[in-house]
Amino acid sequence: MTLPEHTIRRITAEETHAIRRAVLRPGRPAEETVYPGDEQATTIHLGAFFGTRLTGVATLTREPCPWQGQDEDWRLRGMAVVGEERGRGVGGTLMTRAISEAGRAGGRVLWCHGRTTARSFYERHGLQARGEEFESPQTGPHYLFLLDLDAVQTAAPATAG
Repeated sequence: MTLPEHTIRRITAEETHAIRRAVLRPGRPAEETVYPGDEQATTIHLGAFFGTRLTGVATLTREPCPWQGQDEDWRLRGMAVVGEERGRGVGGTLMTRAISEAGRAGGRVLWCHGRTTARSFYERHGLQARGEEFESPQTGPHYLFLLDLDAVQTAAPATAG
């Protein structure tokens, strides 16, 4: 069975809030869905759409990584997919686009604080856990995940054209 495709496009910070709250911060105050850097001109918000329905979100902000950070680093945060769409490739499509966007923007490293329960997802997309697991006060156990974007760019196959 072939699943209908989701389309990924840029969205506003405000458009990310409902899914961030429902998936990442259920029962928490709405203001917790607003992240530092959301309104910076360089910040990129991505939305996954099934038709006109927003089913997943991710945000990229230019922020040095806590592990040997540089100004060219990009932080992935607020990545979430609504429950009924999980397991259908939406998160992977969002991640692939996020990696591409960060690389095109001149990023050297893509990093995030990812939930321990999602470790295999991050690792399937080339990110590696660094350091020890840590506890985020509102959202539970996490790891710092990193992806060397220079290595991704180098490993990418050449395209005809």
